[in-house]
Amino acid sequence: MRKLVKYTAVLTATALSSLMYPRDMLVPAAFMALVLFVFVQLWTVTYEQTGGVLIAGLTRGDLIWYLVLTETVVLSAPRISQKIDEEVKSGELALALVRPYNYVLYHLARYWGEAALRLPLNFTVGATIALAASGPPAVTPLSAAAGLVALALALTLNFAVETAIGLAAFWFEDTMPFFWIYQKLVFSLGGLFLPLDLFPQVLAAIARFLPFAGVTYAPARLFVSFSWEALAWLLMVQVIWLLALGCLMARVYTRAVRKVNIHGG
Repeated sequence: MRKLVKYTAVLTATALSSLMYPRDMLVPAAFMALVLFVFVQLWTVTYEQTGGVLIAGLTRGDLIWYLVLTETVVLSAPRISQKIDEEVKSGELALALVRPYNYVLYHLARYWGEAALRLPLNFTVGATIALAASGPPAVTPLSAAAGLVALALALTLNFAVETAIGLAAFWFEDTMPFFWIYQKLVFSLGGLFLPLDLFPQVLAAIARFLPFAGVTYAPARLFVSFSWEALAWLLMVQVIWLLALGCLMARVYTRAVRKVNIHGG
């Protein structure tokens, strides 16, 4: 309980600190509005040209709300890999290791301190555009609740991947290329702009097993088209990858700390 209070205090302090720099939250929200406006026009023309009510089982409204969810996840996630990379390079990590908290959990609390503010703001901006363009989503309280849980797990899964990338700074001079690769995989195999339902069948089947789909595609697809099978599949994929990445982070972190101690950190 004392540990929970400690990390809750870190989360709260980070959130309050973020409020001092509203521009950092407003810029991504404005960018989201621009991106959504462009894609609304694009998909509106696409549906008009095809003359179909459904594309890959999705209506125009479903697809617009799908994009709201995927963009909300990506733009609400703080760039934790860059922060860890900077701490390693500057030597600040050595000071963090002697403090009375777990380094990874500390950053998880800070991550959610920022995300907890960005998430409702970005979703509100996106939802406003989606409501104006296609009306309310075809969701129920159950699907909305399931989507919220999936969204929280998706952001935590993103944290796990980025933390592993950030800790790689102990062995690589610059981890930004790894982040760019991960980001592009989320854009493509994660279904950020294009649902996996529109992919070739074999590629879509492979992509659904990867963590990138658990970050963006699966939560958004569940939100616009809820089913118990989809929920079970999503939770399985997210939990499995969280456990796998958790083990990877623990191993990398242990080796990193040993490396600091060996070099007299």
